[in-house]
Amino acid sequence: MTENDNSKTSASTSKTTDLKTPTSPPMEKLNAMILKTAIEAIPLLTQDNFSMWNNRVVNFLELQKVKDQVITGKGALTAEEELQVRTILMSKLDPSVHSNVINHENATDAVKIWNSIVDHFASTQAANRARVWNHFSLLPYEDSNIDGFITRVKSAIGQMHEVGIQIDSDVIGYEILKKLPKTTELNGLSTAVTHSGLEMTPDLVLDHLRVHGNNKKISSSAVPSQVTLFTDASGKCKPTAHNTLHYGGAFKVLLRNDVQNVWTW
Repeated sequence: MTENDNSKTSASTSKTTDLKTPTSPPMEKLNAMILKTAIEAIPLLTQDNFSMWNNRVVNFLELQKVKDQVITGKGALTAEEELQVRTILMSKLDPSVHSNVINHENATDAVKIWNSIVDHFASTQAANRARVWNHFSLLPYEDSNIDGFITRVKSAIGQMHEVGIQIDSDVIGYEILKKLPKTTELNGLSTAVTHSGLEMTPDLVLDHLRVHGNNKKISSSAVPSQVTLFTDASGKCKPTAHNTLHYGGAFKVLLRNDVQNVWTW
């Protein structure tokens, strides 16, 4: 190869490098934005939202390419990876949950923290399954926050599935109906569900509740027209004298009854 050919090859390589280089910073910026979005999407873990929290944390671990190291124990985290995962896990715990899953033995180990969280929320041991069932069965109905009640019920059903509680869907549906107060409206809702001719499921009950909640919102948004009465001191009558500015046209005089100490027409 001649010297001229070498110079052409070098120039071609230089141009190729120049074309690729500008794409790197934008990709890094995009990846950083995606990671930031994934982290911000992780809610604080409470007793009611483990399923959603778990899904979003797993998504974060996949983006960081450390899912297997954390969840299955395949391979080890680097010191930097461990610190990042531990920081995210601990910052995404509600204080009430933090005290149940973090202790002096796992506070500096991301994998141990993860395992402690999973054991607390998704363990199939009898004690944990009893806790999850009791949480569902004791959920109170809130007529003032029907959307919130629906969300909590769905979350509780998801937790039961995660810990291996197997109950027929119709039984769960009837359990939800049992939570409703015995009011005229909700008795009618229960009757509509049980006589719908459809298979009893939690979704069937929750759909009827959602419609009930929407109807309540529509009713409450209808503001009745109000009439305000204004009085003007310049148009008022005075004791024993009629004010000619007083509207109404009738001439009336206030008389004082000194015996009863009252004013009368």
